[in-house]
Amino acid sequence: MANAAGKDRGAAPSPHLDPLPEGRGDARRARRVPLWIWALAVTSVMQVESAFLTIAMTVIGPTLTDAAGVPAERIGQLTAISSFGTMLFLLTGGPLLVRYGPVRLLQLGALLGAAALALSALGWSGGWWPSFLAASLLVGIAYGPSPPAGSDILQRHAPAGRRSLVFSIKQAAAPLGGALAGLVVPPLATLYGWRAALAVAALLAAAATLAAQPWRETLDAGRDPTRRMHLGALLSPAALAAPFRALGLAPILPRLTYLAFSFAVVQGCLLGFYVTYMVADVGMPLETAGIAFAVLQGTGVVARVCVGWIADRVGSAFATLNVLALGSVATALGTAAIAPGWPLAAILAAGIASGFAATSWNGVYMGEVARMAPPGKIGDATSGSTFLTFIGYVLGPLVFSAVVEHTGSYRIAFVLTALLPLSALALLRAKRRGGAR
Repeated sequence: MANAAGKDRGAAPSPHLDPLPEGRGDARRARRVPLWIWALAVTSVMQVESAFLTIAMTVIGPTLTDAAGVPAERIGQLTAISSFGTMLFLLTGGPLLVRYGPVRLLQLGALLGAAALALSALGWSGGWWPSFLAASLLVGIAYGPSPPAGSDILQRHAPAGRRSLVFSIKQAAAPLGGALAGLVVPPLATLYGWRAALAVAALLAAAATLAAQPWRETLDAGRDPTRRMHLGALLSPAALAAPFRALGLAPILPRLTYLAFSFAVVQGCLLGFYVTYMVADVGMPLETAGIAFAVLQGTGVVARVCVGWIADRVGSAFATLNVLALGSVATALGTAAIAPGWPLAAILAAGIASGFAATSWNGVYMGEVARMAPPGKIGDATSGSTFLTFIGYVLGPLVFSAVVEHTGSYRIAFVLTALLPLSALALLRAKRRGGAR
């Protein structure tokens, strides 16, 4: 019953973005190819770009911390402040989605992220740690449009029976962007310096913005250009509360959000510290660590598609997420077990397992939030749930960094992160028992 009701809700279009009109070249292409495929392509390209920008600084973490003269574990601060920037957008950006439309919002985010990295590489004092922190904050804000804008587009166009798969394909673009960052940015930093590496990342973001432009008019056809935009509207109590009110409209959304929060802690610590851990603790060269990171992220690309397909076949996204919680626990413990004596093949195998278990949840989670949200509240529910989930991306790396600084052990920190998905599973089990009684 719940699944059927969710599908009925998912079939309703967003009230502020109407069905697409026909006309011009992009509509002629849409008549040859289903429109949902073009919508998926646009959101995926922009997701790759967003993830590339977000990861670009962390994959050369040891280089940046050396340039700034700070301890290597401080790289967690970049991850945390980037996630905080995303939270700022999720809290205040809802009216922007209505006013400008999802594609334009994604483009503006890409340009902001490109400008942040360009300023960090070229405009600010090189190697000054506060400049890296400021750039990370802006990159995080730039990533903010990706969850609500992507969900808005795909929920309106994805076939109901393939929704988990479609959302997972789009979210698979995130580890793809991370994998590309791992393959491209460290070698550039080694050969030409970190400034050149970040400048190239900025140029790639600008190119993605241009690639999305031909579909802007069609996919943003339902935007409300008359919507008044001013600081008071963005920061009004009603606007700030809207994402959290939306979470109360379906009983499963708070539980789903806490589960995603626990996933975010493990994933944020894994991705934020993986390269630094491999270099500083395992003794791996930076370029090799970048390859290992790319393998982990590349596995996540395949894993997200596979997990989305499984969730659709099983018919229960929530059950699939419960199994992934066990995988997240295993990932944290397995990463903690990596030691300097491990052969490269074993490390890469562990990275493949981690990429499948700990980075494959996002698409199923986003699709389930969009499915359970009432018509017209998809953007708000996605923003509210993602905002709370991103607290895990902020607090996780900060606590991880503090643990490493005080214990001198990355392994202890990774073991502690496993407690979060365990607590989520225990909470869900207790609620099921309570419901049965």
